[in-house]
Amino acid sequence: MARERARILREQEAKRARRNKALMIGGIVLAVALVAFAILQIVGKGGKANTGDYEGTVRPATLANVTDDYGIDVNAAGVAGQVVEDAGVFAVYSDYTCSGCINLERNYADTYHNHADAGELSVRLYPVATLNNSVSDNAAAAMFYVATYAPEQAWAYNDALFARTAEAVKGGGSAPTLAEFADIAKSVGVPDDVANDLPASVASDDWKAVAVAATDSFREKGYTATPTLEVNGVVDDSWLAEGDVDSVIQSAIEAGAK
Repeated sequence: MARERARILREQEAKRARRNKALMIGGIVLAVALVAFAILQIVGKGGKANTGDYEGTVRPATLANVTDDYGIDVNAAGVAGQVVEDAGVFAVYSDYTCSGCINLERNYADTYHNHADAGELSVRLYPVATLNNSVSDNAAAAMFYVATYAPEQAWAYNDALFARTAEAVKGGGSAPTLAEFADIAKSVGVPDDVANDLPASVASDDWKAVAVAATDSFREKGYTATPTLEVNGVVDDSWLAEGDVDSVIQSAIEAGAK
């Protein structure tokens, strides 16, 4: 009986040690995440009005090439408002400052493009601003602006935006300014006149309202976290258990197969 009691005590102590270690690691991870987010909040809000040398005018926030629920379809050529014919629709709801969204883009952007090129997959982008920082707000508004006024560069702009916000969120770099969002637009071929008007437009209340409306639409669907994935308009969260995004992509491919 004494040996059995000793064994039980040893097991309880081992469990307590494992639990304390898990709590400590979880606390450290959370603390690091909160510090990174706080820095992004401070830097992002400090630079949100920096339009640099751009002195363009505000363009009307009348969306084009955007679905009624704020999705941006892109075809194999990356053109907004176009789909890959006869292909299943793989939709991604993303906040440009969301670490999980950045990881998804980093690991699967090439996969999306390759399947679209093969005529197997149509991609729909849903820019949202769920993390309550100016970088999210501005990036989402900028993406809708480019989809409306420079649709041929929409998908390329999305990828370039993610590359820049990854520097801020993952690499500890500075938050992008409105002038940088315009620089990025020019770098992917957005016409100069459209890029010149981007900072003033994104800074305006009308375009800020677009980002808010897109985010409200996301939440009205009952979605709470990004990234969220859909196949043909139906949420698919099967990947959350083991991170198997490939199976969701394959489901979209099969959904559109003849």
